[in-house]
Amino acid sequence: MKTFKVYKHPAQGFEAVKEGFSWPALCFGPLWLFVKKLWMFAVAWIAVSVFLSVIEGITDEVETASGRMTIAYLIVAGIYLALWLIPAFKGNSWRAKNLLKHGYKLISTVHAETPDSAVVQLTKAT
Repeated sequence: MKTFKVYKHPAQGFEAVKEGFSWPALCFGPLWLFVKKLWMFAVAWIAVSVFLSVIEGITDEVETASGRMTIAYLIVAGIYLALWLIPAFKGNSWRAKNLLKHGYKLISTVHAETPDSAVVQLTKAT
């Protein structure tokens, strides 16, 4: 069973947000951020990705295989890894804060298999 926080908006209805790690955020990165309406995070993700691509292109043009180039590649690879991992670890909490910011109220925390079953479970209880 997964733990979900269920939020309710007066006009938009219910939203359930899983607590913890987000596999969809890991697999789909900026697409997941856009779908979940985390616009600023999605734009920042793309901007960092473009910046890293530019840095990678510049380092590719340098023909020396020096130790500094190896370190530069390792740093870029580490940032790419972080770029994918941070939304996976923080995405659900970002989403919960975004819902609160847009008028949703936390109703309850529910243990369920899916977000939809969390909402159904909560609506049956009330």
